[in-house]
Amino acid sequence: MVQEQGDVQQTFSALFENGYDYARPRRGQVCQATVLSIDENEVIVDMGCKRDGVVPRADLERLDDGYRYGLRVGESVPVCVLSVFGHQGELVVSLNQGLAQQDWLRAQALLESGEVTQVDVVRENRGGVVVQFGRLRGFVPNSHLTAMGLGARGEQLRQAKAGLVDQTLSLVVIEVDQQQQRLVLSQRLADQHRRQALLAELHEGEVRTGVVCNLVAFGAFVDLGGVDGLIHISELDWSHVDHPGDVLSVGDEVQVTVLGVDRERERISLSRKQLLPDPWHLVAQELERDQVVEGTVTGVAQFGVFVDLGSGVEGLVHNSRIPGTVNWLNLEAGTELAVRVLDVDPGRRRIALSLKDVPAPSISVAQSTDDDQAGDGGDGDD
Repeated sequence: MVQEQGDVQQTFSALFENGYDYARPRRGQVCQATVLSIDENEVIVDMGCKRDGVVPRADLERLDDGYRYGLRVGESVPVCVLSVFGHQGELVVSLNQGLAQQDWLRAQALLESGEVTQVDVVRENRGGVVVQFGRLRGFVPNSHLTAMGLGARGEQLRQAKAGLVDQTLSLVVIEVDQQQQRLVLSQRLADQHRRQALLAELHEGEVRTGVVCNLVAFGAFVDLGGVDGLIHISELDWSHVDHPGDVLSVGDEVQVTVLGVDRERERISLSRKQLLPDPWHLVAQELERDQVVEGTVTGVAQFGVFVDLGSGVEGLVHNSRIPGTVNWLNLEAGTELAVRVLDVDPGRRRIALSLKDVPAPSISVAQSTDDDQAGDGGDGDD
């Protein structure tokens, strides 16, 4: 009998402990709750304790309409405890603050990972721009904005920032201080991360599509989606190019082959001409030894003259194959002249030419130097 009384006492003790030994909600605590009911004035949530939580109407009205009217019974939501004892002893909780706490946690995770996130600009101020990060407001300082160009000052800077309002920026989180309600982000570092990621995945020989962003005398810069590569002027086309603007314009979409990637110096070499039909073999196949063809001078060096035989295929007239009557160092680019084919080497992509036994160039050619003319005059006197 005594044993039975002891068993009953233990059973009541266990029931008492199970019923009252629980973690009591604390003011400011954020936890997950399940929606039990929804009406215009309040939302009731199950917080896993003895009392249900109540989200009051004032808190509901601070929610955006899309989220508020999208709530469903049975949905799991984050809530923050505002008061442990309401008017009727209920728990008063805030869905707004619960959601904001999730945003703080997300911001902290992004700070630790360095991951790039997309954020909308809501307004600009003197120091930078304000962005909407979930239910939080974040700040991007002027020094961390790159979308407005380098060196912007005064009114130009203000107008540039005003143009960012309602735009979506790629940013990284650089500071999170929930106590001070401070969230700082950077576009400059996001661009740097994106460049590094793109450089890491680029490989020699692959084909990419980009947009021409700048033209200079020595080539064209192409934006590959966050990092610029250079097409040297010699890699723009199989034909001779005097200026990149002759074949490309800023804003053109262009396919390129990656020639090389210098990740340390963040430099990418590109080629456009490798994706164009190679005219060399076609032109070379039409040439025969001792054939006389028309060409155009593209350049002059101490060792000879380069001649375009068509479609950018060049041959070389070595200076030993130039008659003494031709002042070849004065030949200008664009001069048309007849040349004789000496040899075609497909393996080395070389064509040897001669100016001997062919009609002399029509311009920029002197029959002799001044010294030769003086000598000829002496011979005549003899």
